[in-house]
Amino acid sequence: MVQSRAILFLGQYEHSLDGKNRLFLPAHFREKNKGPDFIMTQGLERCLFLFPASAWTSLSAKLDHLSLSNKVEERAFKRTLLAGACEAEVDPQGRILIPQLLLEYAQIRRDAVVLGVLHHVEIWARERWVPYQKKARSSFEKVAPQLEL
Repeated sequence: MVQSRAILFLGQYEHSLDGKNRLFLPAHFREKNKGPDFIMTQGLERCLFLFPASAWTSLSAKLDHLSLSNKVEERAFKRTLLAGACEAEVDPQGRILIPQLLLEYAQIRRDAVVLGVLHHVEIWARERWVPYQKKARSSFEKVAPQLEL
């Protein structure tokens, strides 16, 4: 199945929080969303996830059908992912407000890296992204020969 490029988030951008904990969201990403809001929540590896409504709906359906053998872990995962979730409205200057709870989770103090990851956007503290990317590069190089690209 071929996917339209119009719904895919791609690329890496660096921006800094302003004094009110707002982060500029690249126009390229804002244009791909069908509305003014995204859903923001805790991501994996201490980043933040930013979903357009359509991708959030897809994720919600997956969560509804999630069936782990350990129900305590299943509930804990859902609660953790959803407890920090909030609407992230893009203001007229192209910024989103990041709540303090999520800033603390992702350890974002000032500088952030905004990544397109197909159907969602990730926001990383720059200090965490740089070492993570170095480790990820070695995994990329290890896996690459196994893929038919």
